[in-house]
Amino acid sequence: MGVFPPLEDIRPMHLTKHHVFGNDFLVRLEPDEAPCPPGWVRGTCDRTRGIGADGIMWARAHGDAAGSGAGSSEDPLRAEMRLYNADGGEAEVSGNGLACLAQALTLRAGRDEAEVLIDTAAGERRVSIGSSRFADADDAGAAFGRIRSRAGIDLGRASEDDDQTGRAGEILADLAPAVSRVGWVSIGNPHVVVLLDSVHHLEELVLEPVGSTLQERLHPVNFEAVAVVDRSLVRMRVFERGVGITSACGSGAAAVAWRLHRWGLVEQTVQVEMPGGTAEVRVGSGVELHAPVIYVADVEAPEPALPDAGGTS
Repeated sequence: MGVFPPLEDIRPMHLTKHHVFGNDFLVRLEPDEAPCPPGWVRGTCDRTRGIGADGIMWARAHGDAAGSGAGSSEDPLRAEMRLYNADGGEAEVSGNGLACLAQALTLRAGRDEAEVLIDTAAGERRVSIGSSRFADADDAGAAFGRIRSRAGIDLGRASEDDDQTGRAGEILADLAPAVSRVGWVSIGNPHVVVLLDSVHHLEELVLEPVGSTLQERLHPVNFEAVAVVDRSLVRMRVFERGVGITSACGSGAAAVAWRLHRWGLVEQTVQVEMPGGTAEVRVGSGVELHAPVIYVADVEAPEPALPDAGGTS
């Protein structure tokens, strides 16, 4: 049986919790330089043994966002971040995670609204925080940079696509026969977008085994199953790498809108309806995501120990 350290030896760490459509993140500002230990992330994100979250934003604020008061109230807030999924592994970027971090930075700076520049492993991302039509939320607008994608495949004509998407198509042909097209999109993080024949087939899809199989047989990837309702509305379900099934995914909604628009199936502005709520995505030279972000609470957790020796992420 383990021995717990004396309470006076446990250093509390301040976190804030936020969510977008139930996709929730813990935000830590001014962490130690060391990477966050995977075991600590898993324990803290555990919904029965820890605080509970889909991920942790490990961020370092600069200037006014750090509470220095050095800048003008019109200046952008700035920070750099590392993102940890609930399984302890690192990810490049998260649309909803960026919104949560931007709200935390805006609250720290004592502002009602702000432009926030966040340096991520996928490059700099701009997020705007402002008033929302929802009483308890802020409106977050996240702009993504360069999008990379493949045209995708019609499963009857698999030879026209590349290796990665072709392999995904082969896997999905066995697991989800109602799939008509598959496309790969990088929005800073990787996505496989799967178009189903109808909303009925989307609702009937058993998502977990399909998502898990893609992780095992392809590589860790965000998996979005989608059906088109009309040219301005689509429905989406998501299995996120390192987390599993979630109620919403901001980068997934952006990837879906981009891919469907490139397939000529939706307009430039589209509503992406997810189990947790409906985001608006605008497709142009890049992609812009709009959704409400909600502050949940300030919480304290024990500081993580040194990184696991030989640990994996």
